[in-house]
Amino acid sequence: MAGADASTILRPGLLAGTRIALSGDGELGGAVRDACAGLGADVAELGVPAPGDPEAQEAEADIRAQEILAGGAVDMLVVDADCIHGRAGGREALVFAAGAAWVLTRAVANAAFIPGERGGRIVYLAPRPGSEHANAACSALENLARTLSIEWSRYRVTTVAVAPGADTPAGEVAALTAYLASPAGAYFSGCLLDLRGPRA
Repeated sequence: MAGADASTILRPGLLAGTRIALSGDGELGGAVRDACAGLGADVAELGVPAPGDPEAQEAEADIRAQEILAGGAVDMLVVDADCIHGRAGGREALVFAAGAAWVLTRAVANAAFIPGERGGRIVYLAPRPGSEHANAACSALENLARTLSIEWSRYRVTTVAVAPGADTPAGEVAALTAYLASPAGAYFSGCLLDLRGPRA
């Protein structure tokens, strides 16, 4: 799947009628937006709460989730933690990326997925390796995906983390995310889809 383009491996119109909330406007998030929109999805941008007080972050995320819902139901949340992690440095980057992912997840799930057990999908795009604490942030997102896959299974919510390698093309991550948004993607939950390749 190296260098894969979603439009060449997935059926045109596959995501028609699917609405995706995308948080994070980095390289990976932008590729996901283009790939999913190209397959017919409606992709709405969900802003990342500003660093600071956790209660203020939660309130901001709740408002943004409601704004997204005003435009229609949401089927999937994608969090570009690679972008979020890159906005800070050192340990602060780890704390902010993991914390923002949870705050956004909580807001969208409580607004869109859990009421009425409507269900939905959540995909975390972990930070690329190489930067300080990136591996720890990836592990945090994997643990969050595994935990929520159990805790929220009764609400029909599935959760997956994707770990890109340092050289994984953004288009490959986007194609995989588009696949997870498709009907076949419903079979995946509580797992890490690891694209980092062999490690010593």
